[in-house]
Amino acid sequence: MDKEFATVVRGLLEKGQPFSLKFYVINEDIERKVETALHTVFEFYNRQEYTGVIYTCVKELMINATKANLKRVLFEMNHLDIHNENHYLEGMLAFRNLLAEKSYHTFLPQLKEKNFWVTVRLNHSPDGVKIEVINNACMAPIENRRLREKLKKAMQYESLAEFYLEQGDEMEGAGMGIALIVMLLKGMELDPALFRIGTTLDDQTFARIEVPFTLHYRNARE
Repeated sequence: MDKEFATVVRGLLEKGQPFSLKFYVINEDIERKVETALHTVFEFYNRQEYTGVIYTCVKELMINATKANLKRVLFEMNHLDIHNENHYLEGMLAFRNLLAEKSYHTFLPQLKEKNFWVTVRLNHSPDGVKIEVINNACMAPIENRRLREKLKKAMQYESLAEFYLEQGDEMEGAGMGIALIVMLLKGMELDPALFRIGTTLDDQTFARIEVPFTLHYRNARE
């Protein structure tokens, strides 16, 4: 844990202010800062038992958001229209192969040039915590449809292995990240309905996890 950064986060908590971290690609420093922030906020409210599970979920969402931005860069480089389903399938095959050969960091200059960013935002109160991972690449209709299908199906399973065997999907990485999050939340007796993915009014994509501490917590939809 980054003790110096934890002090900064604790200062925000004591003032009742939200935590926010913006980046272009994931690296060890970003991962450490997000883990430190989550550890600090849950420790602040004496809910340390959530730290490991919620960090695993948030890290998965950070990876997904970074990949979504990278898709846009790759599609533009190859003159593909992400809203065209034939182009999308062609682009996804190239995208998967490219990621197998290179790391995210390879595309940092392009992501900065196109200003494709990811933000982790954490709002908190004694009643609960809301964590959002936001990226500024709007979901294409095919992405939105496939994601909704995976999320709906994941809600029906209690076992990650069972989900994988019955719902494996090579094109989108088997949707395992979404299923993993749902299973982890269920394992912590958190309502998986408090895990939401959607699009903001200004066409940014968000993934949100809420962790109630008391019955007084009002979720974002309320």
